[in-house]
Amino acid sequence: MNIIATIQADLETSPLGVRSRLADEIGGVTVLRRTLDRLRRVGEIEDIYVLCPTAQRDRCSAIVSATDVFVHGYELPPAPWASLVQSARKWSLDGWRGGLGGSTHFDEFIDARLIHGLLGTVSADAVLTVPAAAVLLDAGIIQSLIKQFIDQRDELRMTFAQAPPGLGGVLMERALIADLAQKNIPLGWLFSYKPDEPQKDLIFQPCCVETPVDVRYVVGRLLADTDRSFQHVATLLREHSDPDLPTIGRCLDQREADTVELVPHEVEIELTTHDPYPNALLRPRGARVPRRGPLDVEHIRTIVDAVTQLDDGLVVLGGFGDPLRHPQFAHVLERVRSACAKDRSVYGLAVRTTAVDLDEEAINALIEHRVDVLEVLIDAWTPELYGQLQSPNDSSGADLEAVCANLDRLARARERLGSAVPLVVPTMTKSRDNVHELDDFHDGWLRRIGAVAIQGFSHYGATVEDRSVIRMAPPTRVACRRLRSRCMVLADGSVTLCDQDVRGAHVVGSLDEQSLEGCWRGPLLDRVRIEHRSGRFGATPICAACDEWHRP
Repeated sequence: MNIIATIQADLETSPLGVRSRLADEIGGVTVLRRTLDRLRRVGEIEDIYVLCPTAQRDRCSAIVSATDVFVHGYELPPAPWASLVQSARKWSLDGWRGGLGGSTHFDEFIDARLIHGLLGTVSADAVLTVPAAAVLLDAGIIQSLIKQFIDQRDELRMTFAQAPPGLGGVLMERALIADLAQKNIPLGWLFSYKPDEPQKDLIFQPCCVETPVDVRYVVGRLLADTDRSFQHVATLLREHSDPDLPTIGRCLDQREADTVELVPHEVEIELTTHDPYPNALLRPRGARVPRRGPLDVEHIRTIVDAVTQLDDGLVVLGGFGDPLRHPQFAHVLERVRSACAKDRSVYGLAVRTTAVDLDEEAINALIEHRVDVLEVLIDAWTPELYGQLQSPNDSSGADLEAVCANLDRLARARERLGSAVPLVVPTMTKSRDNVHELDDFHDGWLRRIGAVAIQGFSHYGATVEDRSVIRMAPPTRVACRRLRSRCMVLADGSVTLCDQDVRGAHVVGSLDEQSLEGCWRGPLLDRVRIEHRSGRFGATPICAACDEWHRP
């Protein structure tokens, strides 16, 4: 069987939309060259092709000089779904799947149109494609993909492995590549759940190759393509020049347990505690939350200056009120996108809202300022249950049809303005009150807009009535994952311990007095981290009763 390999390389912009690092060096070797050197260890591959924009062919050729790698230029514009994948993947970069709308890591680096174009000039039965920034690409995993594909060639159209991004790739038959190119769809479409075309998940089919146990359950992005992941990979290579899978697995586990980010990877900002549904049953609002805000817009610069120190920082406008009720909501979005010290915008921006106040002004602001995700808190499929959950004292005051009409107006505005974002994600907080509508909610919204989210109920450290269906926390308590990467800013400018602190009882600093980094790396929050690493979870009252410590 004739198997070739392709790497889609852009020396200017990465598949994530940030600056490409393929020409940057790690240990004196460029990122692209390191990936190619790892790939060339796989003897079963006939030829390797680097696919790059034609204008970059000379630069790519210089990087691969003195090798048997071929450079092939192309003139195609980005795929129409590329920007959707970028926005959908921003909150799940550490995993191979789990992106909004069913997007996967494979969608970041596979454009079947480019591979199909190459196959018009070269002969191959199947094509292996790997990420261009995969400087830790594992030859053993790749060889397993090839072996499984050859052994079951009459049954399989592709093979892949469930592995942290950067260790493997995807092997596809020629006909599958042609099919994807003709339909112009991302590979992740094959993995996504389709309510009207149910099928067994591909991870339970022979096309999914078993991943070595050393890296099977670890998480982490092993690609040199963002500031954060480049630093992690560079450190790993500096300490272990040619790490094997057991070493990589141990390093990822250690980083997951001990590493506190220099600046928080994700910051949630509460703009106000004002909310259209102050008596909502499934989340603390109204009288259950101390009156705070609206947030001083000047604090946005302080937050964004911290987040944009690294190019994959995330901001969520949410908290314990509806951000659309901030009197300067559009101005806040403008500040988030423009207020930074390094001429660098926030990478990912999401807004969590009921969409009750999603009027024309808010819609235009969301599109103009490139909000990636609009998470809409709906919780019910039927208007009757929606009213009971959102406004239990007067269910007539909660109009699901009006919210849906607002979302329809947003969809029309996106189409009119040619914008792929914001991606709308209707969300249900699963509880005893609405679990009977879960299937209808999930499949119904998938049919309607292609995205949906189901999240568990939180009692916020036993500060509100527990309405959960079942306790989801693992049996063995470990240090909270969120203390190392996520930060919560309340509408009065205070930085609190975490997003479970409804009342702001565990403040670790204030933006009125110090920078976000000062609060994040300050003694109060560090003390709690030390307590968690030592197993003293009861030392902080809200932590003692918390069930959300295992969430990413």
